[in-house]
Amino acid sequence: MASQLNPAWQRKIASSNHLAKVSARFLSDGPLPKSAPDGCQVIPFLLDNPEQDWVARDLCEVLSQRGHHSRLYLLESSRETAPAELKTELQKQAADFEICLLPITSTGLIQRYRFDHVVLLVPASLDAVLTAYQRIKQLSQRQTPDIGVVIVGPRDQHAAWRYFRKLAVGSLRYLDVPLLNLGFLPQQVLPQQGPSDHHRQNFLARISERLLGSGFHSAYRP
Repeated sequence: MASQLNPAWQRKIASSNHLAKVSARFLSDGPLPKSAPDGCQVIPFLLDNPEQDWVARDLCEVLSQRGHHSRLYLLESSRETAPAELKTELQKQAADFEICLLPITSTGLIQRYRFDHVVLLVPASLDAVLTAYQRIKQLSQRQTPDIGVVIVGPRDQHAAWRYFRKLAVGSLRYLDVPLLNLGFLPQQVLPQQGPSDHHRQNFLARISERLLGSGFHSAYRP
């Protein structure tokens, strides 16, 4: 049965070099070098489903509360906007903002607009990890962007690590794509568990620190 599984699921021993790369990019709380700002810093969020847009929306609020003037930009997937037109539109609408967050549901749009960074939101389930692996595989067929991962809805940090490790090892071994772990949002802080509270804000603040500390954003250049 194991031979029929997708490579992302097969239990093989990864090389020590690959595991070292995964470990080096997992839950690093230390500050990493920041890239120099150049206009509005764009952070695309590739959602597993449209209902996940609350992550980008709430994260936008947290960033603004922490002194980073941020706005949410809803990119219409049905609209045929040329890459150069999107750049002009972002420059016009986000000229006075430091960070612009773009929730996107289509992998094709990430490729079309040639974003060099993307945050992948992955629900805490094996099916969602497999879907995320397929999306990473699709992104790797062209110029692969830097990919950060947020696990959404695990029971605890240990469960979040297991899902991230499964995805990261498979992506590195079979696609040669390293992933950056940007944190997780546990079950108990999801919107269906209740209105926004300080626990959810704390987890979002940690994600924002990793986004900014790792320089995981860039001015949009088509």
